[in-house]
Amino acid sequence: MKRRLSRTALPVATALALVGTPALTSATAGGATAAQRVPKPQSVIGWEPCTDYKLATYEQIADYYAKLDRASERMKLVEIGKTSEGRPQLMAIVSSEENLREENLNRYRETSVRLSQGDGLSESVARGLAQSGKAVAWVDFGIHSTEVAGHQTAPRFAYDLVTSETPEAQAIRDNVVTLLVPNTNPDGGTKVAEWYRQNLGGPYQDAGYPELYQKYAGHDNNRDWYMFNLQETRNVGRQLFHEWLPQIMHNVHQTAVFPARISIPPFEDPLNPNIHPQVVRGVNLVGDAMGQRLEREDKVGALARQSYDIWWNGGARTAPYYHNQIGILTETAHASATPRVYDPKDFPATFADGTSTSQPSVFYPSPWQGGEWHLSQSCDYISTASWAMLRLASDDREGWLYGAYQMARDGSRDGARTTYVIPADQADFPTATKLVDKLRWNNVRVERALAPFKVGKRTYPAGSYLVREAQPYRAAVRDLLNPQVYPDRRLYPGGPLEPPYDITGYTLSFQMGVTVDKLDRTVPVSTAEVGWPTVPTGVVAGAPKQAYALDPRVNDSAAAVNALLAAGEKVARSTGEVTTRSGKLPAGTFLVTPGPQTGDRVTALATELGLSVAAVDTAPAAVTALAAPRIGLYDGFNNYDEGWTRLILEQFRFGHQKLTNAMVRGGDLRAKFDTIVLPDATYASMRNGRAAGTLPAEYTGGMTDAGVANLKAFVEAGGTVVTLNRAAQLPIEAFGVPVRDVTAGVEETEYNIPGSVLNLDVDPGDPVAAGFAPTASAFVADGPAFEVAEGAEGVSVAASWPTENLLKSGFLLGEDVIGGRAAVVTAQVGEGQVVMIGFKAQHRAQSHGTYRLLFNAMYLGGQR
Repeated sequence: MKRRLSRTALPVATALALVGTPALTSATAGGATAAQRVPKPQSVIGWEPCTDYKLATYEQIADYYAKLDRASERMKLVEIGKTSEGRPQLMAIVSSEENLREENLNRYRETSVRLSQGDGLSESVARGLAQSGKAVAWVDFGIHSTEVAGHQTAPRFAYDLVTSETPEAQAIRDNVVTLLVPNTNPDGGTKVAEWYRQNLGGPYQDAGYPELYQKYAGHDNNRDWYMFNLQETRNVGRQLFHEWLPQIMHNVHQTAVFPARISIPPFEDPLNPNIHPQVVRGVNLVGDAMGQRLEREDKVGALARQSYDIWWNGGARTAPYYHNQIGILTETAHASATPRVYDPKDFPATFADGTSTSQPSVFYPSPWQGGEWHLSQSCDYISTASWAMLRLASDDREGWLYGAYQMARDGSRDGARTTYVIPADQADFPTATKLVDKLRWNNVRVERALAPFKVGKRTYPAGSYLVREAQPYRAAVRDLLNPQVYPDRRLYPGGPLEPPYDITGYTLSFQMGVTVDKLDRTVPVSTAEVGWPTVPTGVVAGAPKQAYALDPRVNDSAAAVNALLAAGEKVARSTGEVTTRSGKLPAGTFLVTPGPQTGDRVTALATELGLSVAAVDTAPAAVTALAAPRIGLYDGFNNYDEGWTRLILEQFRFGHQKLTNAMVRGGDLRAKFDTIVLPDATYASMRNGRAAGTLPAEYTGGMTDAGVANLKAFVEAGGTVVTLNRAAQLPIEAFGVPVRDVTAGVEETEYNIPGSVLNLDVDPGDPVAAGFAPTASAFVADGPAFEVAEGAEGVSVAASWPTENLLKSGFLLGEDVIGGRAAVVTAQVGEGQVVMIGFKAQHRAQSHGTYRLLFNAMYLGGQR
């Protein structure tokens, strides 16, 4: 019988569950070779993977992996969790038969973890572990579902790694435990494959999947790797950062910078200074090995040092850098099952940095000269790159393992005098606890104070969290809890900023609005190690005479209010300060009228969400009744900002309905909705949509001018429209509001915010800013800034950009353009109103600190 992997305790969720049934041993298989015993992919899927005009679904690939697992003792298949749509997500463990014996595999996994977290090991113990351990390497075959070559390569590569009897393959199986994830987004893998099949031979064969292929994030699903909002990210992150801690990982993507055939490391500058030098050297080494192997196999067109940098955290190959792992990104050409002929006459003369696309250069020594290209060639390039990485893992097995220990040791040594404290007495401590949860997903060590303690003149209460910088993943601590200082890199003096790979500033404590005190000292205090944080203890201050009061400074008060409204409870909001038995609460406090079941409901929600609910015995001077707003969330096209917004609305229990272009064009919106939310999009994209003929008719066209007129009529009839970031273009251009975007038409050499955190001045007296302090942090990516026309009536400003010291984390060009301008504006239009939030207040479900601007704006539609 094939030995089972033991059910070791996981730090999150459940233990690994094996898929499939036991396989025959080699003895009972009659001495057949591995290649003879196991099925080839085409015998299960029905065709050779990577064949032109054919795409296998995730289910077909998973079925092959299960059959391969049953047929070979060199592979164990495990389920690592369920996807957002409920599919089982699989990971294969491939190594030699001896390595996969239960006791051996557990030992090698534990060795990898101990060395990665090896700050408590002596050098001699670490040396011994490295000598006796096996390198752990990772290959995931794609997170972006439209990048089809990776998924289709997965069955071929697994078959080859399991069955090949070359000396190289045998050495890899002997020296390396390889973790293969056939698809990081199984749901999308099936959707894209089925879409292609349905349209094969028709006009939309190569049109691309028209909707979000991940339930919430679509193509933005590779931006969740320090936040772990998505189920798939949690499934994979549990293996990468908790269970296995591989020394090297390969994250497969498409497409290469055209006309190159594959983009490989080394990457571009800038380098994030928090990353350990061994990581950078390792990335460069693996990239060079990939390039060399590609050349030896006559696979030309490998390109390095273009487009991709080593700055931003949060991607599947970048987040590992902050865990001392060698993260490799490759981007291979031609993300399609349809073959194509590429004419070199259509090639750009140079890449973005001026390097020739046709002449050899240091990082593009064998330019591709064009011609016919097939999916199978893309698959071959991916396989070659993966074999090159595994060969390095095998050849320097001990070095990779010991290097992991060295980086852990250095992190604990270099951060010895720095402590971060997350105070338990901050207003929105439930959100602070969520920050701790994110840190724990990153395997950052966190402690909880068991008693009050004093540092200088500040006394911190028991229950405060401490993060000591002296720990193995010091890079993650420093990167998530400190400002980023992105260098001013211009394409030429006085020219535009050299585009970063993603964003430049993302400090998590700033985005989440959580107070974190950085102390340049060790803090001696009695603590307990935090496994996974629990919500704060919910408190209800007795039965009130007038109302239960929920603090508007706490994000999860909205979740409680929405649940109470859905249950039929009566809720109002104060227009001024409220006196409770526990003290005063600010304007915007939620007031729940006691009823027969109210106390039980409020207590249950306080316990679930960690809320402190106060009692009000004297009626406030003025309140506004609140009903659950009927919310329409605009989804006019494949817009991941809509998906992230939808995720947040679900998390905080806002009832909402999808609002399509057809519904907007159909009119009568006021009868159906109180509040309509327009996620980030340009006016042109919302009005025009996709061009006719590019997709089936149901996916083309926008809301049109008629729909824009219907939106305006909705507001004039008393509705509320909330716009996020660039969506403010619509009311500015079409509703006649007395507001101008001062950034419109400004050259990028004058104004450029490539994803940064800025300081924000807030007016807590404005209903949209209820519950805010006078200052906050906002994530901004080239958003608008508003100027209100002089003498305009019916316009209020809830937040503005400071006139100086705008930048908090990242990069900013154009402080003089937006400084002193409005950032959040409410404009009356007829009987209704438009709230324009000039940035992504809900950015990738990360910026908890500004969620309440969106929540408060949506609640305006429910005021009675």
